[in-house]
Amino acid sequence: MSTATVESKKITLRTADNHEFEVDEAIAMEFGTVKTFFDENPDASREPIPLPNISSQYLSIIIEYCKSHLAFRVRESSSSVEDGAKAYDEELIKSLDNESLKELILAANYLNIKDMLDMLNQGVADRIKNKSVEYVRRFFGIENDYTPEEEAAVRAQNEWAFEGVDPDDD
Repeated sequence: MSTATVESKKITLRTADNHEFEVDEAIAMEFGTVKTFFDENPDASREPIPLPNISSQYLSIIIEYCKSHLAFRVRESSSSVEDGAKAYDEELIKSLDNESLKELILAANYLNIKDMLDMLNQGVADRIKNKSVEYVRRFFGIENDYTPEEEAAVRAQNEWAFEGVDPDDD
């Protein structure tokens, strides 16, 4: 009696820095952008799919995220799926610096991975929650366009907004 191995279809993705990733079709279909591409071009699986807005560094993180979340969904108990996925997401957010977090948001948005995008955006919200205006400006790279007088006036009018702000962690 022979045992047949089920081989899943592979899809090749090419990043902006010209690295190629061969992933299972199930993983690639987690990417809304790739799924749409295949819906519109069913015969296109032989050529690498270009992802011009994503570097290999971030695509590898995204692929691992999708693999993990697919594995969590395959498990039977819905509470353990949610617990496992939540723990994985928290560890991922902790492991990322601010710049990587922002780059992953751009990549998840481009690839149209809603769950990942929601999780990453929540991670940013948690990082800037109760932080100073200066911290948020540095986080997003926003230049202060108020004169010192204008800023003092806004702070005086909205004193309540500056009370109890957490210290910046640079």
